Amino acid sequence: MAEDIFAFDTLDETLKRTKDLLWPVRWGVWLRLAVIAFFVGGGFSSPNFNYSTPAPQGMPGISPDMLPLVVGAVALIIVLALVFGFISATVQFVFVDCLTTGEFTLARFFRERLGKGARLFLFQAALVLLLILILAAVFLAGFGGAAFGVPNFLAIIGAILLLLPVILVFALILGLTIDFVVPIMIRDDCGVLAGWRRLWPAMASQAWQTVAYVVVRVILNIVAAIILFILLLIALVIIAIPFVLAALALYSTGIPEPDWIAANLPAIIALTALFLIIYIPVSLLIQVPFVAFFRHYSLLVLGRLAPAYDLVRPPSPPAAE
Repeated sequence: MAEDIFAFDTLDETLKRTKDLLWPVRWGVWLRLAVIAFFVGGGFSSPNFNYSTPAPQGMPGISPDMLPLVVGAVALIIVLALVFGFISATVQFVFVDCLTTGEFTLARFFRERLGKGARLFLFQAALVLLLILILAAVFLAGFGGAAFGVPNFLAIIGAILLLLPVILVFALILGLTIDFVVPIMIRDDCGVLAGWRRLWPAMASQAWQTVAYVVVRVILNIVAAIILFILLLIALVIIAIPFVLAALALYSTGIPEPDWIAANLPAIIALTALFLIIYIPVSLLIQVPFVAFFRHYSLLVLGRLAPAYDLVRPPSPPAAE
């Protein structure tokens, strides 16, 4: 008989547990999961830097008087990104606590998991920093290839082909850390590296199961991303209709275009703020079934890979003598 594939076998149970959690609707649970979705469902985008020869006065296009303001704004963005990353790392543990206990008390779980959140955040930051250093080193080598008579574009293509598997490996490590190591850290009250040491033997001894999980998870992510995009787009269009009509009403006042924005700036700001106040919570609520499904899925697969770390199924009763 063929060996069961955990990545497939747990799908039905994942759907059932997700349905049982979200239906019938308990708005307290949905709203708390929406808060969780805000932190665990997002990501960071790398800023774009334009490199050019600096002018003697300072940065290109920026007066010396504006430079402190720009530096301060960049520093503020970095600080906010770090704070968000730390909260996001801590909420990963809070999410598991909520699903495994059935108690959606975010504040208490957050306080209890600050230490583990800090460890996870430092691990993630170290991996990202290492990846950035590798990227920088490879691209510097690529751009320096011209010194040896190699055209830059060929060197850059080679660098990209070399970096793709590196990026995939880092993404895999980060993903498995969230999916499997976080629950292990909760069960054994240990750090990230200790959690990996406990996880690795289970994955190595069941390499096919691990590969199957990664492949199925990627496919599910793609399918979910497409569905989620469509749902968010539909919500965006529906919510935007009254705001578009209001904007058209403002535009039809007959004020010349150069003066129209200035004349209606308070109304434009108010409409934009109101739109965001409505759309952001709606978009987070739409994400709730998806984040609940994937967190249940990873917990169930982990419970099959390493039964000692099954946090969602009740322990089996002792065998009758």
